[in-house]
Amino acid sequence: MDLDAVKVLLESQERTFRSALDLVVEQWKERIRLVEGKMTDLTKSLEFSQAEILDLKNNEKVLQKLNKEKQVAVEELQSRVAELNHRLNYQEDYTRRNNLRISGLKEQPVGETWEQTAVNVSKILEDKLQLPSVNLERAHRVGPAAAAASSHHRAVVVRFRNFSDREAAIRNASKLKGTGIYINEDLCPASLKIKKKQFLLMKKAREDGKIAFFRHTRVIIRERIDQRSSSSVPAADSPHVGAGFSGWVAHGDSTVRPPDGTERVSSETTGDRRVSGDSTGCQQRVLRDRKKT
Repeated sequence: MDLDAVKVLLESQERTFRSALDLVVEQWKERIRLVEGKMTDLTKSLEFSQAEILDLKNNEKVLQKLNKEKQVAVEELQSRVAELNHRLNYQEDYTRRNNLRISGLKEQPVGETWEQTAVNVSKILEDKLQLPSVNLERAHRVGPAAAAASSHHRAVVVRFRNFSDREAAIRNASKLKGTGIYINEDLCPASLKIKKKQFLLMKKAREDGKIAFFRHTRVIIRERIDQRSSSSVPAADSPHVGAGFSGWVAHGDSTVRPPDGTERVSSETTGDRRVSGDSTGCQQRVLRDRKKT
């Protein structure tokens, strides 16, 4: 072959190679354009998702703020409801302040009337408690009437005309010991539930040799007085100064009351001054001391 033929052949092969190379380049360019298009779409989708996430976060903050505000409002309402329930229970107990509940009083098998119940209660008050001149407003059994046919005797709710007669019956209730008859305050169900939770505390105090009893729904715990040392002078660092006096401990009450019922002031209410006697006498002595100084 001469040189011209070789040259023509090489040029032909070069054109063929260039054509094939251009085709491959175009294919790769097309693929790159497709990838770039997909990347653009993914970028837009990502930006949109980020915007949605930002909106959701903002909405979450708003919802959290609203939730806190609602929670505060709910807590205020719950506190208000609790306060109203407390007032309602107190009001209901106050309407029952002249009432007592007697348990263990025998009941007639069938058809006991209110008048018969009142007569039986009056006999108990006169014969057992030595209270002959007590005026009752009413006395009636509580509970389903079907229970009367059984060995279980329904409790009796007694309403006294005078509060003083009701208090006298409470004071003399210890005279019923051994009779199987018990006298208790007539309280609303909520107050009874509160007292029930404190029975173990009162029982523990009595087992420890202390005097414990209920005053409304509070447990009153009092140390017993040692009769042999009742006339001795207490030490200067004694928590309650006063011969023969050991203060009451009332849960939730800083006022200390001695056995005779007069109010005495504890060291918690007078700071570092320790005083004895009733509160009026204490105030008079403090005023006299101030005048002298």
